[in-house]
Order: sequence, then structure tokens, then C-alpha cells
Amino acid sequence: MQQKHSLVYRMAAALRPSPLAFIILLFVLSGGPPVSVSCFKVTEGGVASLSCQYSVKRFGLSRVCWGRGCGTFWCSNILVQTDENGVISKVDDRYLLTGDILDGQMDLDILNVRRTDSGPYCCRVDVDGLFNDKKVIMNLRVVKAPSTNPPHTTTTPVMTTDRVTELRFTELSTELTTTGV
Repeated sequence: MQQKHSLVYRMAAALRPSPLAFIILLFVLSGGPPVSVSCFKVTEGGVASLSCQYSVKRFGLSRVCWGRGCGTFWCSNILVQTDENGVISKVDDRYLLTGDILDGQMDLDILNVRRTDSGPYCCRVDVDGLFNDKKVIMNLRVVKAPSTNPPHTTTTPVMTTDRVTELRFTELSTELTTTGV
């Protein structure tokens, strides 16, 4: 009977994860290394410029994506992306990659910004190896453009003193005529 218990304990110990395995699992589930996060405020109708760069000397020419979020392995809701040759694909002409792509400058310009453009944006650089991509998250806040309509003014008619005097003079002469004076 003791041999059965000893076998069960050995099997349980073999199946129980080590603390290192647990830490690696948490790291993998969290999406990898720490992420840089910035916030930007832009006026509706303007241009939002979001910056992202990496070292081409260190990592070589890499795939890069800009999306509305950072997925587990690549951007989610991709707006613009490049392949390892620097070829660009995008979902809309409002999104432009600016900067020197061959130098690792992968800035995203969003033209004619709308209120619905508010929210997170992710720049992700594909770095060789598991879970070591460079990620930059930017939170964009689009504020309503100031009103260009002139302020609503209310005009109140004002009677001048000259007219009041004239009106009183007319009333007086009418009274004189009707009374027979």
C-alpha cells in the first residue's frame, strides 16, 4: 500500500509546476516585455501624429504594424503595416506612415481626425524571438473643435429721445386740435 502512495506522490510532484514555470506562464499571458504608453489630445478635424521608432541597426528591417490594439502576436484592428522589405499596406487613405521607414521611424499620421478615432493605438515592431516584440501604446483623445458660428445675439429695439419728443409733440398737437385750442 505504501508503494502505491509513493507512486502517487511522485506523479503529483512531477505534474505540479515549478515557480519558474508559473512566472514564465504569466509573462507569456501578459503579452511579453513592458510596454511604453503615452497619451495625446487632438482637436477634431486636425492631424494626429503618433510616433514610433526602433533601431534598424540592432534589429534589421522589421515588420511593423499600427492598430487599434496590441494583440498577442500582432496588432489587432490593423490600420497600417509594413513587411520586412518596407512595403506598406493600409486600410484607409487617412492613415499615413511618415518618417524614414528604412531608418526605423514609423510615425503614424491620422488625417481629418474624428471623435470616433479616440482610444488606444498600438505600434508593434516584430523582433526575432518569442514574446520580445517592441510595443508602443498611445491613447488618443479627440476633442470637439471649437464652434466657428458667430455667437447668437439678441437685439432689443431702443427708442431714441428724438423720436419720443416727436411722439409727444404729435400727441400734444392732436390734443390741442381736438380741444379746440
